[in-house]
Amino acid sequence: MYKTKFFLVLGLCAVLSACADRNIVNKIELAQTLGLDSVRNGIKSAVLIARYKERGQTELRLMDTASNSIYDIIPRLNTKTKAPVEYGQLKMVLFGKKYSEKGIIAEIHSLGRDPKISTRLQLGVADRDASELLEMIQKSQEPFFLSDMIEQNRKNGNLPLMNLHVLLFNLYGQGRDLFLPYFKIERGKIKIDGLALFRNDKKITEISIRDAFLLKILIENSKNGSYMVPIAGRTSNQNPENFVLLRSINSKAKYIVNRVEPIPSITIRISMQAVVANIPNWIDLRSEGQLRELEKTTSAYLEKKIEKFLWLCKKNKVDPIGLGDLVRSQSKKWSAQDFEDVYSEIKTKISVQVKMVQHGIGE
Repeated sequence: MYKTKFFLVLGLCAVLSACADRNIVNKIELAQTLGLDSVRNGIKSAVLIARYKERGQTELRLMDTASNSIYDIIPRLNTKTKAPVEYGQLKMVLFGKKYSEKGIIAEIHSLGRDPKISTRLQLGVADRDASELLEMIQKSQEPFFLSDMIEQNRKNGNLPLMNLHVLLFNLYGQGRDLFLPYFKIERGKIKIDGLALFRNDKKITEISIRDAFLLKILIENSKNGSYMVPIAGRTSNQNPENFVLLRSINSKAKYIVNRVEPIPSITIRISMQAVVANIPNWIDLRSEGQLRELEKTTSAYLEKKIEKFLWLCKKNKVDPIGLGDLVRSQSKKWSAQDFEDVYSEIKTKISVQVKMVQHGIGE
């Protein structure tokens, strides 16, 4: 009887697999990076498409099309290819500067509802037309250049965790705004210049990759990222100020809502274990007193910079940290409009405690 059941299941599997659509990889066009730009009559899309040739070889082509909506980009591209365009391998969507300023909610809504699109999809904003960056990538024949760059800077640098899943949470969650990597071209090379900050679905401003570190330690338990900190000491005309490089190896942020009404008051406490490098030779960290003084200096400097970053957010009415969501969780009658009205007046007290666990001596 068990043998009968086994062969019955085996037969059903064979039938079901035969019914499934099969796409042979060298018979289709694989869209891997999509760029979206604004034009007078709608949307200009540029797509990096990989065509697999011989074993281990791919040809990366750049195709473009114009449309009135993101929904008919693939059908329009299909009119220009001899093989069907598939987008199940899409890993990156790049918005042009003007496009991001007009709003991206329709595109995000479409991506979020499509079962073919992975929630690990990366997104970003260019400081110009997205198509210009894709043209450079096409010449290098690296289809995942942008998405790999984001992942590398998240794991080893100052970028916080970002992907479609995080973006959907920030966009549709109450009391928070989204942010995306901000790309620019410098000396003929593409670089991540920082983060684009949004209000609702429209890009408002951007911050440097240096300040991206501040957002990272404010919203997640960071195990990487670095920040240059100036320190007072022996100076000269050639070197009026000394710097140490602070590298986070572990940080935690704690938020305390002291008051909800009429103006919210929030205390933010950040504790960080850090490695410090590039130490001037006039500092002796074998001295307990000098070590504690350096910890005090770096803590105070980060407090000052975080306060400045929060001021920038309040000035531009963007909330990438999610302070609105925090206040909402403590209020029985929270409303988005009421919070927006008082956001620029929110009282925030910052406390940073840096603990040096390793150090390296500079020249």
